[in-house]
Amino acid sequence: MSAVPAQTQQVDGEFDSFYTVEMAKVSGFLMNLGASPYEAADAAHDAFLKLLPDRWKSLDHPGAYLRKTAYRNYLRQANSRTHPADPVPDRTGGTCPIELVVLTEQQQKMLGLLSTLPPAEREAMAWSLDGFNHEEIAKILGKNPAAVRQAYKRARSRLIDALGLKKEATTGE
Repeated sequence: MSAVPAQTQQVDGEFDSFYTVEMAKVSGFLMNLGASPYEAADAAHDAFLKLLPDRWKSLDHPGAYLRKTAYRNYLRQANSRTHPADPVPDRTGGTCPIELVVLTEQQQKMLGLLSTLPPAEREAMAWSLDGFNHEEIAKILGKNPAAVRQAYKRARSRLIDALGLKKEATTGE
């Protein structure tokens, strides 16, 4: 048996930490875009496979890469979607990524509202909710920043209307 070099152990440990933090975030991001928790976990996991421990550190923005790749994976699954009866398999070490995504009642309500948005608006809102600004979103998606800004503005307006916040703002309630 050969020992694993200390440097490899450190990189693997850093990747495990990165995975633990980002898996929940990427899954939530995909759910904001319409994925079920199972679909989100599956697409996010596939995106992580493309990073592998030796590649993730070489990227300038691994979080953005993950989200874009996971979203593409999710869209590719659209034509062949089936709803499996089996639970998501546990990850090595006993942590199941789907268990990391726990939704409050308010978050479930927001997912329902996000599902009513047109695709471009939902996409702009999902990226924004995940902490990206309009310029970053435009660069990642290869879109015009003004188009992303407009889609976000429309999405925000629709969500405000749906939540009845305009009425509250104008009546002072």
